[in-house]
Amino acid sequence: MSEKIPARFRKTKTEKWAVMAPVEDLEAALAADGKVDVQKKNGDWSKFTVGSLGKPFDVDGIKMCYGYAPGDDDPQHAQSSQSQRPAKPAPIDLREETESMPDLGSAPARDESEPLPDYQGGPDDEWTEF
Repeated sequence: MSEKIPARFRKTKTEKWAVMAPVEDLEAALAADGKVDVQKKNGDWSKFTVGSLGKPFDVDGIKMCYGYAPGDDDPQHAQSSQSQRPAKPAPIDLREETESMPDLGSAPARDESEPLPDYQGGPDDEWTEF
């Protein structure tokens, strides 16, 4: 494992927790048992099992990537895992629902028995544009 940059937990743009480390460290861990030593914020170390790797990116000249837990695929590689996802439910045909609903007619006309109140504001109460 690289001594320069330890693996650390990061929250991705899609709000998933992953391990960020040099690509060669994560590839080596994935080729072995998938376990990576990760440094926590408080300085302690823990083990994390990597199941897949994200797309590599450059940090200060070092190729880094995210390591995701097994079953927690990288969103950029989601196309390759679509066969593992459950099928989408069939769309709902709302016409079936509305055809069985009673006809409520249109909204009632304005009640003319009570007059609308007069405007009580003054010239200072006008809309201002920003």
